[in-house]
Amino acid sequence: MNKKITTQLILFFIIIFIIILFLFKYLIKTETSDVKKIELSQNTSESFSNSIQDIEYKSNDTLGNQYLIKAKYGEILDQNKNLIAMKVVEAQIIFKNYEKIIIIASTAIYNITNYDTNFEDNILIKYGEHEIICNNVDLLFMDHKIKLYNNINYHNLNIDLLADEMEIDLLTKNLTIFMNNQDKRIKMIYNSNEIN
Repeated sequence: MNKKITTQLILFFIIIFIIILFLFKYLIKTETSDVKKIELSQNTSESFSNSIQDIEYKSNDTLGNQYLIKAKYGEILDQNKNLIAMKVVEAQIIFKNYEKIIIIASTAIYNITNYDTNFEDNILIKYGEHEIICNNVDLLFMDHKIKLYNNINYHNLNIDLLADEMEIDLLTKNLTIFMNNQDKRIKMIYNSNEIN
C-alpha cells in the first residue's frame, strides 16, 4: 500500500478516536454525574452536619509532584475523622515535568493524613495515550504507587489488554501486570496501525 493511503487511514483513525473521546467526556460523563448527584443527595440528607460540597485537596510529595483531588460531595466518616467518603471524584497526579495521570471515579475514600485514596466504581484512568478502566484503584501516596484491581481493561493506540491486577510505580513509571490465578493468562490484543 502506498504511503498516501496509509497516512489517510492513520488520520481517519485518529479523528474517530478524538470524536469518541469527545463524546465520552462531554456527553456520557454529564449524564452519569447527574445520576450520582441525585443518589448522594438522598443519602446525605440524613447526616447533613458531616457533608461537604465541592471539595478540593492539594498536596505535594518530596519530589515536587502534585496531587490534586476534587469531589462534588464528601462526608467525614464517623468511624475515623481522618477519612472522607467522596462522590463524583476526579484526581490528578501532576509530575514536575507536567505529565498528568487523571483518575475519574464515582466514589472514593480519601485519607487526609497520608493522602492515600481508595477509588471505586466506574473508574477511568488517563495517562497520555493510555486509558484504563477498572473497578478499584488504591493510590498509595507515600509509597509512590497506584494499585489497580478487578476487571482491568487497558487500552492504548496499539494494545488492548485484560488483566486482574496492575501496579504502577510513580517514580519509575514501570507497570506490572498479573492475574490472580496462575492458571489464567493475561489477554492482550495487538492492534497494528498500518495495513500491509
